[in-house]
Amino acid sequence: MKEKETTIQKLESELETYQSCGISLLLEGRESSPASIVNACMVAENGTYMRDYIQDECGKIDTINFNFVSENE
Repeated sequence: MKEKETTIQKLESELETYQSCGISLLLEGRESSPASIVNACMVAENGTYMRDYIQDECGKIDTINFNFVSENE
């Protein structure tokens, strides 16, 4: 259980850092908080969330969108 908690904390910290740097966080295309994204990732059944890094015109990461990918696809 300790390892899972550490993973959750690391992911939330990473997402908070992105957010503090001005990077938008989306969950299935909707603006979302680090905590909401972590929660969705942890409870995902029959699949996982894949990150889609979206760049601005200068090539800097502007947005990270988390999209659900089913194991059946």
